[in-house]
Formats: sequence, structure tokens, C-alpha cells
Amino acid sequence: MKELSKEWFELADHRKRLYARAVWIPVYGTVHPIKVDNYPNIGFVEETLVVGSAVIFKDGRDKAEELEWRYWPQSDTTHYIDDQGKYHDSSLFYDENEVCLGFRIILSQHLNSLHPRHVSLHQDFVHAYALLNEGDKWIRPNEAYEEVVRMTKNPEGETTFVEIRAEYLRDYLAARKAALRLYYYRQRQAIFNDKPGFAWPEDFSLTSEQNDKCEVRCYEINASGKIPGASWAFMKVWRTDIDVEEDVPDFSQGDDENTATESETGVQTGEGRRFHVTGELWRGEWIDPAEVSCRIGYSEPKEDLFVSVDGSGKKVDLESLKFEDVGKYLWFKPSVVPALLVHRGSSLKWYTRDTGGVSAAPDRLLHFGVNSLGIVNAYAYDVARQPLWERRIWVSNNCRPDGGVSNELLKAQMECKPAESEPPELMLLRALQWINMNFKDKFDLPLLSDHHEVGALSNRIHRFRATSEIGLRALAKDVVKISIERINKKNLVSALGEKKSDLGTLKLLEKLLARYTDKDYACQLMSPLFGVYDLRGSDAHLNSMDVEGCYTRIGIDRGKQLVVQGALLLEKVSYTFGVSGCVIKNILPTND
Repeated sequence: MKELSKEWFELADHRKRLYARAVWIPVYGTVHPIKVDNYPNIGFVEETLVVGSAVIFKDGRDKAEELEWRYWPQSDTTHYIDDQGKYHDSSLFYDENEVCLGFRIILSQHLNSLHPRHVSLHQDFVHAYALLNEGDKWIRPNEAYEEVVRMTKNPEGETTFVEIRAEYLRDYLAARKAALRLYYYRQRQAIFNDKPGFAWPEDFSLTSEQNDKCEVRCYEINASGKIPGASWAFMKVWRTDIDVEEDVPDFSQGDDENTATESETGVQTGEGRRFHVTGELWRGEWIDPAEVSCRIGYSEPKEDLFVSVDGSGKKVDLESLKFEDVGKYLWFKPSVVPALLVHRGSSLKWYTRDTGGVSAAPDRLLHFGVNSLGIVNAYAYDVARQPLWERRIWVSNNCRPDGGVSNELLKAQMECKPAESEPPELMLLRALQWINMNFKDKFDLPLLSDHHEVGALSNRIHRFRATSEIGLRALAKDVVKISIERINKKNLVSALGEKKSDLGTLKLLEKLLARYTDKDYACQLMSPLFGVYDLRGSDAHLNSMDVEGCYTRIGIDRGKQLVVQGALLLEKVSYTFGVSGCVIKNILPTND
């Protein structure tokens, strides 16, 4: 907590700040950024912010400027019918003459003491940006699930504070041809044992403009929080004509003859002397609209994004490629795929060995290819049609052309002859299913154990994990998890006709294969699995020479680009499991 200085009570930090410059705009509620102990205990410290707001149309702005603090808090936004029978919408904002100046973007309603106050976001704002409510926030699924509105709730579940991202709020105001009138009250207070020596004006006022007032006070209180020397009075009035035996009592007549009174007066004592220091700020502020609205629905801002299209180094505006007859391909660093996949709802789908579809959002796969250098290619027209937030990701990973366009992508898109190759990412999963199925057919036991992480691991196992040496080794670890670590040792021992064994699972599988082929063939076939298994612990256990030995056993050409090495790793492991499955299926005798 900051020092309780003179400047702190004068709210010097907040007086120079404006929410008009903030990224998040508060539009409703009460929050306590600081709260220590309880009033009126010595040591009590509290900061409070109370916010009220309304969207004001252009023709109501001058009148709204005149309205003071009491018009803006939103303890209740209620509908009613006036004396002339006119219905007043609960969301509309009226002045003292019941003239509509705008509307509330936040509505609140008290139901009863059994339920927390109900606070809701105006439905027009929700529909304007296709927002989805999740817990304490409203998000925009069509824009990377970006958080647009955030709410603060107390332990009882009541929404106590609401903020809106300024970019969306200003865009909405531009569409509604309006501005947001924000009025807020901020207080800082504390209880001291001794009177602090703060020199403040006698009238307590630091600023006293119409919509920008700041006042500071320091006064003595007693242990109960009252001001010593202040007078107090108490009066009790009761009836004297009560007849408890009367069936239908009537108390409509009342005068001095059938009533009695009792009163008492006094003066507050100074017992438990202490000092209450406060600083208070009342401020009205305008949040102006953006110049134009460009985000309503599926609209988006105009933004220049430049990409390389040839080897000259010259860049062109991506927008200029948003035409099918342009006929250009673009080159991207392999890191573009992981950058897209970190987003919620993202997906990666493989079509052939070196082509697939990728998207940072649901329902919008972009066809890509991988060339011989591991660089990602995509048709410029397809990239240019992506939403702005996805285009930014693509453009940030754009690189100069190198290695040509992916051969399989060209064949699919320009010759309409998709390759018949298999992606190693799918080969691995199919190979594991294949060997497990054949092992179970022969021995009535599964080779691989089920695990709850298999689905998540399957999504993570792809060559684009290998955009760095660390990423390549992390890919190896996940390959081991989804394959080798799932091998059931007990079932392997049973398949070998043994009761127990001190060998590891890989050695047992090699022994099983050697029984029905030969020892050298089984050793060579299993080499990639031993290599990838040792590689998984390379960060902690192996020196650089050992690591290179692991890659050699797997069969990876270290002269290739890392992404290409990642694909080779998956292919080699897939080949081992796939061929092993064939050995078990075709060579071993059946149980019959």
C-alpha cells in the first residue's frame, strides 16, 4: 500500500488521469481498490470508486453536461408509466424534465434480499459485436475470442463493476452517433491516532469546477465515529389508547390526548479521540466516439499489411492480392502454424504428406503446403481473405521466397491432382492403431494402454513443433508419451510366454520381433524407437555427442531444416510401429 501522504489524499495521481485515454473504460459499479480494517478503527484505510454512465446522443450532450453526480449512479434502472400514461423504457436515460437524452449501456435491477442484484449488458451492444458471455467476461468468438467486456463480482455473486474495452466502446458510439457520459466519485479515507499536519484550504476545496470537484477534510471523531461536541436528540412517541381486547381496532384518530412522548438530548463525548482524513473527487468526463465505426458485425478496420511476393525484396499491400486472378503464392516461416494454433478454436488438418489446412478459428481452414526447405506456402488470395487479426499473424511470419512452392500444393491447386502421399502425423496414429489391433488379435491382449491424454497429445504431435532445437526434442518427448510409454510390459511378457522379465518394454518388443524374423533385422527395425526414447531426456541427461547419436539411430538427416527433421522423426517412428504390426500379423501363427 502506498504511503498515506498529503498528495495521496488529494488524489493527485487520479486528478491528472482521464479515462478517455484508458484501454478499459469503467461504465458501472463500485469497487474498493484498497481496504484495510474497519471504520472507525485507528489504522482504517479505504479507497472507493463509484461509476455511473450513459450513452448520450448528440442533441442531448449540452443538457447532459449540466447534470450533476446525483443523476448518474445506477443503483436501479427501472421502467415506469408517468402521470400521462407514457411508458418509460428501463434502458433509457432521462433528465429532470423526463426528456430522453440517451440510454444506459448497463442495466441493473434489485429483485429481493434472497438474490444478488441483477446486472446486464445492453442487448444491442451484445448483438452488435456477436458477444458470448463466459463467466465474468463477454468475448468475441469471431475475433480470436477477444475479451470485450469484463465484470467484477463479489463473493455473493453480485456484479459490482463493469468495464468495456475502449476500442469497441468507441466503435459502438460512432455507430450510434453518440458519446458516453462518464461520471465517477472517488474517495480516499483513513483514521489516524494523531492529527496529521496537512495544510489544506479552510473551505476544503482544491478544485471546484462544475464537473470536476476535489475536496479534502481532516476532523476529529470519537471511538464510535461521531464528532465530539456534536449534539444529538432522541424522541419516542407512542399511543395510550390501545385496547388489546378490541376485535377491530381503529387508530385513525390521533391527538395529544391519546399519545405520549419521551425525549432525550446530549452531546457527543471525545472519548477515544482520533482523526478522520478524507479526499473526495467528483468528475464528469466524455468518452468520444471513434471517427468511424468499422467493427460492427463482421466489419473490420482498414490496416495496411505488406508481404514479399518475389526475390527482389519489394513488398506489396496484402489487400492488393485479394483477387483470384492475381495468381501469387506467398512464403511463410514454419512458426506461422504454431502462432495460429495457440488461439482458442484453432485447428490443423492434414491432407497429404506436405499439404493441409490450418486456421486460428473454427470453420475457416486455409489450404497450405510445405516445401522442401520446410517453408510454408499459401495462395495469396486465400491469405488476403482471412479476418484482419489472422492476417496479422500470417504477415508477421512472412518471409522472402525460397525453395519454390510446395510441389504437392501446386499439384492440388493448379493441376487438380492431389498427391496420394500420407502425412507422417497421421501415419504415426494409424501405425499405433495397427500394431495394437494385430497384437490383440494374436494374443487376446492389447499392446498399448489407454490414457486420458492421448487426444491432447495427438493434437500436439506435428512437425511444426520443431521450429527450434528445443521444439524438436519436445516433439520427441510427446512421441514417446503417446507410443512407447503406453506399451504394456505385462502383456508383452505374456506374449513371449514368460512369467516375468527384467527387460524394458522396447527390449521385450525387439525380442518378440526377433523370435519371428531374426535378431539383426529386429535390432535395425527398433533402432528409431531406442533413439527417440533416449532423445526425450536429452536436456537433462545427454551430452551433445549422445544427442547426435540419438538422431543417427532414428535416421534423421541433421543437414535438413528443423521442420523437415520433425517430419522425418514422425516417419521413422511410424515406420517401425507399422512394420512391427505387419510382422505380428503376417508371420506369427494365429491362436487357432
